[in-house]
Amino acid sequence: MSATNYSNDSDIPFEFETYEEFKSARLKLNYENTLKLWYSLPPGLPTINNPLAKRYTPHEQQTRIKNIKSFVSYANLFRRTFRKKKVRAKGFGLWNDMFNVPPVNTAVLYGIYQSLGRITNEFLEKGKRYDPTIDDDELFKAGRTVWFMIAFQTQMNLSLSLTDSIFGYNMLYPYTDDLVDCNDVSREAKKDFARIFHERLLIGASNYDPKSHFNGQQSNVTLLKLPPSLQPYADRVGKIFDMVKFIENDWTRNEHQGVYMGLATIHESQMKSTLQHAQPDNGYIPTMAQIEQISAEKGGASLIAAVFLIEGRLTRAKMAYLEYLGFGLQMLDDLQDVEEDMKNNHRTIFTQSLADGQTLDAPTARLIQYCYYAPAFEKFSDDHRTVSDAQSGETLAHYVRASMMMFSVLLILEAVSRLQQYYSEEFYREISTFSPLPFDVLKMARVEKIFWTVVRDQSF
Repeated sequence: MSATNYSNDSDIPFEFETYEEFKSARLKLNYENTLKLWYSLPPGLPTINNPLAKRYTPHEQQTRIKNIKSFVSYANLFRRTFRKKKVRAKGFGLWNDMFNVPPVNTAVLYGIYQSLGRITNEFLEKGKRYDPTIDDDELFKAGRTVWFMIAFQTQMNLSLSLTDSIFGYNMLYPYTDDLVDCNDVSREAKKDFARIFHERLLIGASNYDPKSHFNGQQSNVTLLKLPPSLQPYADRVGKIFDMVKFIENDWTRNEHQGVYMGLATIHESQMKSTLQHAQPDNGYIPTMAQIEQISAEKGGASLIAAVFLIEGRLTRAKMAYLEYLGFGLQMLDDLQDVEEDMKNNHRTIFTQSLADGQTLDAPTARLIQYCYYAPAFEKFSDDHRTVSDAQSGETLAHYVRASMMMFSVLLILEAVSRLQQYYSEEFYREISTFSPLPFDVLKMARVEKIFWTVVRDQSF
């Protein structure tokens, strides 16, 4: 199941002549690295025999809170003084301790932290410049994936920058969600959008010119030849097509067909996710098997498309890892959205469990098991291209990969802490021991918002 299972073909590029071949091969990889693993996992939370899963006593959790508060005071006093290097070392030391990851060079980490801050602000400014009407919450949701893409740039030892394609891809999310997930948009409009957007991604516009460069100004939507069902949404569709133009600035179609096959895959998966909407009025309710398949395919497709936009080409081993990780992140997103999804009759593995009269104990335990499985911490043959820590021998690529997953586990635990009513008392008490922070603190923390603010404002 892990990337090392592909050691014999780890350098074989995942490239095909047709989209049908790409899609067929991709779905096989998806199942092997997501649901096959998901179904095989043992029940319950990880045991103490798993070295990656660490449990904490209440005393250890409270001590960590005191250390974080102490660091915040220390950083506020000395971050702009001659002690700033000590401040940074303490900050990254707290991170490594909380997420149980080995240390790497502090100066290198601080350089990444600075780049994340610069890129975050560039993304916000560019988003507002292109679309002054977009609100901050939409930009925040879009910006979360930017960080994952920058993390992959780091793993590839690439220059950390906000490329046009990273911007365009992440801005697609708020724009397409309003069409795909909105209950007020007619079925006919969604069907028409699925068709024309699929063609736009896979084939391109009829007047596509690989030598042209999109300047970032909103296109004239009156020039769009849209079917009647989409006319009320012309402004939204125009913005979506503009995001594809941003992507085309970086990746010419003839030379990088895989990029656009990856984009078509995530679009298909998003449209397929409309089947997760239960319709009590006409008796339609998706089965758990349907929900699991859609979730696995959509999660993997999201990261595959993202990393194609960074690397241009992918190997089979990298595809396998992205399928695995993408499903885990999709499950995290679904757990965070449980109550909103319940209101909207959107069935995920979690909300379907509740609809069946069950607690969230079993799927959450399985998600924790999934996150601690080997692929999350796998090492790849090209990791050596990144900086290694002289003492620990840890490569930067592996450090970033492990940190990504451990941060995701913290977000899972944060979601659990807020959903206590959906868990048994015994399970809620047991899973709280996996948290490096007390649950009563974690449930109020808004971890992603805090991290967003710290990075954006360069707080230390």
